[in-house]
Amino acid sequence: MTSGARKVKNMPDTVELAQDLVRFSTVLGENERTALEYLAGPLEDAGFACSFDVYDENRPQSASLIARLHPEDEAPSLYLGGHIDTVPFGNAAWRHDPLGGVIEDGRLYGRGACDMKGGVAALVRAALDFSLENNASSRKRDLVLHIYGGEEGGCFGSRVAARRVELFGKPGAGIVAEPSALMPLSGHKGALWLTLRTTGRTAHASMPDKGDNALLSMLRVAARLADFHPDASHKLLGNATAALTSLHSGLNSNSIPDKAELTLDMRTVPGVDHAGLARRVAETTGADAHIEVVYDAPAVWTDPDLPWSVRVRELTCAITGDTPEVRCANFFTDAASVRTVFPDLPLCILGPGDPALAHVTDEFCPVEQIRAARRIYVALIADWYAGRG
Repeated sequence: MTSGARKVKNMPDTVELAQDLVRFSTVLGENERTALEYLAGPLEDAGFACSFDVYDENRPQSASLIARLHPEDEAPSLYLGGHIDTVPFGNAAWRHDPLGGVIEDGRLYGRGACDMKGGVAALVRAALDFSLENNASSRKRDLVLHIYGGEEGGCFGSRVAARRVELFGKPGAGIVAEPSALMPLSGHKGALWLTLRTTGRTAHASMPDKGDNALLSMLRVAARLADFHPDASHKLLGNATAALTSLHSGLNSNSIPDKAELTLDMRTVPGVDHAGLARRVAETTGADAHIEVVYDAPAVWTDPDLPWSVRVRELTCAITGDTPEVRCANFFTDAASVRTVFPDLPLCILGPGDPALAHVTDEFCPVEQIRAARRIYVALIADWYAGRG
């Protein structure tokens, strides 16, 4: 510790912190505030100004943690982002307790170990490391750390936070610690989720002519959408896609359904106008269905040739020993919410864990990747602030 630095009570080890986070059940938003308060303790000890941003007023635990080291600093800061919530455990039996935080054969097991409590632990620990040096220096620099709730349900926490641009300060670049096997990712596809509804009139199924079958109307709509596609592609993200994903109608076998719902999941690439895409869907379906936009997140793409992007790959390579290729993610992240308010902000998705292990039974994250992620973040933070005052 540098002389004169603020002392942090019970400074957590990165892996122990990840274990502790796994032991909080934060399935689809439960206990988010409790887990975030646990993280806020050492961050406040280190000098961070912490606050909680509630994204659902009807659920007190539904919150995100906003931590700023020196909000008064006007220079471009580095933004660090992650999420604390997880998907459910699933029905299959786990080899280890999904809330146990067990380490076996160099792997941390548990729901969220990979997606993304290992990455959150590494981010927090790196932020604490930086605070010790920064608080002891004459030049106080801001560092912005957001740990969101509600990501798994549709990035609710980051979407609400994005409505208050002041929570971000003045970021110059950002890192989102989603699992990437420690490979820096330059972006991911956008998402446009639509729910289509048809209505009719119920009747006894033995007298279908007395009713108006909403399911038949929806099946006609679905047939029109079967070959619908967004007609766009990207050199690394590939083709934009559209998929019919669910159909719900009827309450029982012997009644004509008076309501039907169909969901359409579209994944887009940079340059696709989501509003225009929704209009194309409406033109394709005609007046038979009412369309609701359920989720709208832009594609995220950062030029891999930007000096900062190149530097991220260089510093990552220096720690992992691997030469990172320019890659992108299939999944979307909270980076999309950040991009809505900072359209030109360079963003990198970089975290421990194999993304293929997210959401699976017996989810795990290699312990050494969690430790390496912390070293990478420390290096990236130090490099960002070097020479900036």
